[in-house]
Amino acid sequence: MKEQLLTMSDGVILDSYFMEPSGTPRGHIHLVHGMAEHIGRYEAVMNDLARAGYIVTGYNQRGHGQRALDHDQLGDFGDGVTFDRLVEDVREVMNAYKVEYPNLPRILFGHSMGSFVVRRFSQKYGAEIDALICSGTAGKPGLSRVGGSLLASILSLKDGPHAPSEVLDTIGFGGYNKTISNPETKFDWLSTDRQTVRDYIEDPLSGTVSTNSFFQVLFDGLKLISTTSAYESVPKKLPILLFAGTEDPVGNMGSGIFEAAGMYKDAGVENVTAYLFEGVRHESLQGPSREPVLKMMKQWVEKL
Repeated sequence: MKEQLLTMSDGVILDSYFMEPSGTPRGHIHLVHGMAEHIGRYEAVMNDLARAGYIVTGYNQRGHGQRALDHDQLGDFGDGVTFDRLVEDVREVMNAYKVEYPNLPRILFGHSMGSFVVRRFSQKYGAEIDALICSGTAGKPGLSRVGGSLLASILSLKDGPHAPSEVLDTIGFGGYNKTISNPETKFDWLSTDRQTVRDYIEDPLSGTVSTNSFFQVLFDGLKLISTTSAYESVPKKLPILLFAGTEDPVGNMGSGIFEAAGMYKDAGVENVTAYLFEGVRHESLQGPSREPVLKMMKQWVEKL
């Protein structure tokens, strides 16, 4: 991956990465990673998509990656950051590469928390992309979001907004292993592949306990993307693909992507596809499941 530092409109520097195909590019795929991970984990994905003929770009979201670690900001978005600011980052990074690669179809991809960010992007700037892909997304959060948001506010007042929150981390992720018989680690819910889980645990840039304000921003974002009226602005002709594993607890064992798809369809979006991978947990693009998932993704994109 080639690195390029980009300065956002609010002055924050984000480290972005890109790969180019050997021939004439057929499109631009932009990747947005999830919570407590980093874009470097998607190098194999970027390689595969570049070999298929696409310009592939990605970046470390605020509070993620080596730059965040070096500045003691790992797991924290920073002062005054809102969920819509994360969406602006997506737009600004994509537009920076659009200058270098104009007139290409633009496909926006997001995984997990990244899928929430790109869903919000589709609500605000859907006309600026040619397709949307969401991996490991979820349905409506319900009362759990309200309770989590309230607790994040209380803990921010008690411990400070930038204090890591073991309490919120446990509430948010502690139950994800409950469907697994005899889990060996607290991250077994990520993948059935032991090496994938081991790599995640041993990665100093992954698995971080995020701060109170981070969780507050996340809960705010879940509220935004779950509002029925917000989907009315999504272009009706925007092709959308949502996929997950049948054993992914983030998406309620697969039902979450159908609920998310339903929100788009109820708003009149015409081309919405939901796809489940049998026996796969949350990280479908890591480990052995990567190959069949990428095959499906590329086949879907090629039909656009």
